[in-house]
Amino acid sequence: MLAAPAAGSTFGFITEWGGPGTEAGQFESPRGIAVDGEGDVYVADTFNHRVQVFDSEGGFLRMWGSKGSGPGQLNAPLGVALDSQGHVYVADTNNNRIDEFNGDGTFVASWGAPGTDDGQFRFPFGVAVDSHDDVFALDTFNNRVQKFHADGTFVSKWGRFGSGNSQFDSPKGISVGPDDHVYVADTGNNQVKTFDGAGAFLARWGVWGSGEGEMKAPNGVAADTQGNVFVADTGNDRIEVFDSSGAYVRQWGGTGTEPGQFEALMGIATDSRDRVYASELFPADRVQVFGLLPPTVEDLLEALSELGVSTGAANGLEAKLEGAQAAVAAGTLTAACGKLAAFVAQLEALSGKKLPSADAQQLIAEAEETRNSLGCDS
Repeated sequence: MLAAPAAGSTFGFITEWGGPGTEAGQFESPRGIAVDGEGDVYVADTFNHRVQVFDSEGGFLRMWGSKGSGPGQLNAPLGVALDSQGHVYVADTNNNRIDEFNGDGTFVASWGAPGTDDGQFRFPFGVAVDSHDDVFALDTFNNRVQKFHADGTFVSKWGRFGSGNSQFDSPKGISVGPDDHVYVADTGNNQVKTFDGAGAFLARWGVWGSGEGEMKAPNGVAADTQGNVFVADTGNDRIEVFDSSGAYVRQWGGTGTEPGQFEALMGIATDSRDRVYASELFPADRVQVFGLLPPTVEDLLEALSELGVSTGAANGLEAKLEGAQAAVAAGTLTAACGKLAAFVAQLEALSGKKLPSADAQQLIAEAEETRNSLGCDS
């Protein structure tokens, strides 16, 4: 029998989009990212003073915003979040307010003003929404989190300057996990801190450094559907992954502008398929996407060899998988989906004939996982 996961899918770079500029699809220091249930990606394009929306492959869909302080205008927005009704909340940083829009960019409302009182802000860097559609604003230079109802009604707050459990030092990233826990990238303290929705402290982890589980000025944090926590470890040009208790799992990255490398890594988000989206400032000014990749050719050949599949069948499967990998590397995800579908169809044809049924079904399940990660049937 095939030892799981001998031909298992691996996690890696899927695609990227952006580049410096002011045209549609270009960015000037993109930061906050959010993904809706359809896989559309919302990006806070900070110094273009707008929000841009893309499909899951990076195709431009729409944008809104211009520099200013009037209704629907933005001034260096740094954060973006979505609620269950499709409303978009923007941390309108230099206007010291939260702006609410419909998904098409129609302005709905805003709240906030400069200051330190309840409902006021000193440069909010981030915003997040829980399953009840309550809104959490990261009030960065007041070193606190403020909680609001969806209509902007103030609910509660927590935090002050310091290094203690419920204290912050210029926090720059916030998200809400599937369990409604609030995750904060406590940038100046080089830590991640977690709280329940009422602000009660739960856990923290991280120290200054470049080793496993260490951080340098983390600017973003996000949790996936499995409870894994992804941290934009900005000073180390990498993404670190932890389990929900803060135990280190893995990392990837390195300094540079090639796929999978980072310079000025800032925002991070996950979607319902547990793909990871990361934003970078200049020189790349881009969004990169990571997720499950097709099984490698080496994995496939090893599995087929172990199973004693005939050379002809092995070559046919290999060719289809190589085509899928090439398409993913080129960013043509529709083509990759087609190649993976052909790969699955041939496995089904071999099942119970040249491949033991149980082994074929395991390979099929893994290939379907990859197709789901790429959004093939969405």
